[in-house]
Amino acid sequence: WKVIDYKLEYNLNGGTANLPSKYNVETETFTLETPIKTGYIFTGWTGSNGSVPQTNITIEKGSIGERNYTANWKVQEYKITYNLNGGTASSLIKSYNIESNTFTLPTPTRTGYTFEGWSGTGLNGLTKSVSVNKGNIGDRNYTANWKVIDYTITYDLDGGSVSSLVQKYNVETNTFTLPTPTKTGYTFAGWTG
Repeated sequence: WKVIDYKLEYNLNGGTANLPSKYNVETETFTLETPIKTGYIFTGWTGSNGSVPQTNITIEKGSIGERNYTANWKVQEYKITYNLNGGTASSLIKSYNIESNTFTLPTPTRTGYTFEGWSGTGLNGLTKSVSVNKGNIGDRNYTANWKVIDYTITYDLDGGSVSSLVQKYNVETNTFTLPTPTKTGYTFAGWTG
């Protein structure tokens, strides 16, 4: 007798695996290797085993017949986390996958601060415009970075004088009170502005 070899055919649907191409009645029991596909989760084989995906296909010693199997996949979702550092942003995308269209992170705002840029996944230094391109994979995290805005204070003392006037302040400056100016022969009536 000559042993009959039976073909094993596969449709990996873009995945990869090291799989046997044939077997025969004398082949030791084996299980099909789980295929991999970047950005996708393997949900199982269909084909000679039926239409319900199965993740483990074992061909027992003594089996016969040609077989075919199709790999089934579902897209893998990845999380995006943000640290806005006190700022706010609208339309933050919290998840994406390998098939998502390219999108750009929104520019956040924070009262009293200038946005200096995002830091985080895949960035070298602060970056104001960050895009996540179609085909990217992996969880991501981004942090908003800020620079405090200094505001100037100008005074018209109308001939008066005062010591130690605060010339600038910002949102982080401790509360302060303007000093009372003096002018010979006059009573200070108050500040306007």
